[in-house]
Amino acid sequence: MLDITNFERFAEMETPFYFYDIDLFRRTIDSLAALSVTYDIGVHYAIKANSEERLLRMASERGFGADCVSANETVRAAECGFDRASIMFAGVGKTDKEIRTALELGIGFFNVESIPEMEVIDGIAGSMGLKAPVALRINPNIDPHTHKYITTGLEENKFGISRFEFEAALDKLRSCRNL
Repeated sequence: MLDITNFERFAEMETPFYFYDIDLFRRTIDSLAALSVTYDIGVHYAIKANSEERLLRMASERGFGADCVSANETVRAAECGFDRASIMFAGVGKTDKEIRTALELGIGFFNVESIPEMEVIDGIAGSMGLKAPVALRINPNIDPHTHKYITTGLEENKFGISRFEFEAALDKLRSCRNL
């Protein structure tokens, strides 16, 4: 349990600063790790949520994978002990440099958002003499009834491959020699 009396010392500290209840974090991820074993599911920690080294090392030590949305996050995940095969690079707008960095690291897979992105990754991987592991992000056109500015799964959203592109995406995937 967090000792509230320790908060008095915060009045003397410069801001901003981060305060973590490490015991609560440990209990939470231990519980999640146990559930992942019970239900045979993989857990990926979203590096964008918090890139504090202590927290990332604790997550990696429990066998979690890393969900990254930038090359810097893929590097950070590798530095903090995540198995490179469990590092997933998602996110829109991956640059050529970021793709190269992730390929050099040997990440688990890229979450591909579009056919053009598939083509770019295929070309870069080919130029490096590598095969890039990929997964396709599918846009299911399901309304989650959230705020309109955070919706990601509707046809009008820019995220993922829509049902209208699905066959073409599979055809493209089959024709790419480096994916």
